Amino acid sequence: MVDNFSIGLTHVLMAIALWRLLYRSDLDHEVSPRVQWQQDRDAERDARRDA
Repeated sequence: MVDNFSIGLTHVLMAIALWRLLYRSDLDHEVSPRVQWQQDRDAERDARRDA
């Protein structure tokens, strides 16, 4: 009984993890590391300017 419960629990948790990964909003949106760095840099610069 315990073996079936532990196997079932791990499979359910993996299914939940897969579900959450597949339905992430950024899954279909690829940004190159350089563009991401530039966006972060610009956001930090704007935040410092507004403060």
